[in-house]
Amino acid sequence: MDEQNTPVTPRRERKKTERRRRSARLPGLFAAIIACVLCIAITAGAMCLVFFGKFGGVSNFKLARKLAEVKDVVDKNYIGELKDQDVIDAAAAAMVTASGDQWSYYMTPEEYLAYQMYSANEYAGIGVTIQAESTSGGYRIVAVTADSPASKAGLVAGDVILSVDGSDVSGKSLVEVQQLIRSKVDRTIAFTIRGTDGQSRTVNVDCTVIHTNPVSFEMLEGNIGYIQITNFESGSGDGAVKAIDQLLADGASSVIFDVRGNPGGKLTELITLLDHILPEGEIFVSVDKSGKETVTKSDNICVKVPMCVLVNGSTYSAAEFFAAALQEYDWATVVGEQTSGKGRSQTTIVLSDGSAVHISSAKYLTPHRVDLSEVGGLTPDLVRTQVTETVTDPDTGEVIEQESDTDAQLEAAIMALQ
Repeated sequence: MDEQNTPVTPRRERKKTERRRRSARLPGLFAAIIACVLCIAITAGAMCLVFFGKFGGVSNFKLARKLAEVKDVVDKNYIGELKDQDVIDAAAAAMVTASGDQWSYYMTPEEYLAYQMYSANEYAGIGVTIQAESTSGGYRIVAVTADSPASKAGLVAGDVILSVDGSDVSGKSLVEVQQLIRSKVDRTIAFTIRGTDGQSRTVNVDCTVIHTNPVSFEMLEGNIGYIQITNFESGSGDGAVKAIDQLLADGASSVIFDVRGNPGGKLTELITLLDHILPEGEIFVSVDKSGKETVTKSDNICVKVPMCVLVNGSTYSAAEFFAAALQEYDWATVVGEQTSGKGRSQTTIVLSDGSAVHISSAKYLTPHRVDLSEVGGLTPDLVRTQVTETVTDPDTGEVIEQESDTDAQLEAAIMALQ
């Protein structure tokens, strides 16, 4: 009997073809899956390497996990409202504060912007100095900068700010009021003011970027040049050098430098001034985290006239080292009160969101290798305290203690130069 072929229908042929296609696709599918898994593994590994390499390794990973766990607990259980940005800023600030270093701190993007302006001897504002007034909850203007927007708008010392663009300032801290004003830079602000006559009025004032000069000078009796340096931020070094040269050209036979209340500033500005004044030699020493010293030297060009430096408890950092260098070179007599003792240098590191960390990264030493932080500040050659007197505020009736009009420290410096 002859064998007969089973006829193949089109439907069965299609099934066979589909099975062959699926069989052909399986190796490719497995390869794709394997490739995908490898890709995920490589990406995860790369992310771990980036995290560990950039953000400090396993210990910081554990820290990030702990913070995430705490945040998750708060999110799931806290009955109130909490903004993520507030949590981030608070956590960042707490981490820097945990260092225990009083000179290190965290800055929000807004605070960092204000810091940059301060370092450039600029600020956003209207040109007034204010302080809280307990009776009204407002802020009394205690000083108005000459030629400032506030001065041009007619504001005077004694006026009280009650509101800023309709926002009541009572209950706000000084920093909050300052930030409220600065946030309106390049705008005209409507201030509600209670004048010295007791009447309230609205005053429109332009909020702008104001440049401040950190150096002022004058000739005192007896051809004594007087130079006040309010900070060592941008422009202070060259400004002080020009002041010295101008006073000497005008006939000054001696010079008083006033760095009382000077909060310090940039090393470059300090070096510019020290190099101009002091003779050839070491004028500043910086020591980094590893203990490596960097020594800055002066050239042989100097200013040789009798000098005094006025200091007090609010003389910080670069201002202290200015006085210390002149004292150690026997170039000036230091007069006043013990300085603050800030012998640490800070580096400002900007973060990805525009915030920044201001962190102590080196210590400063005087030319004789004295660490002012360890010895508690600079001791003056002539210790003099300011005379104070008790007065009554005519508006509030509050009894306050203020410095006398007699500047005992300046008078002592003048006597030392005569």
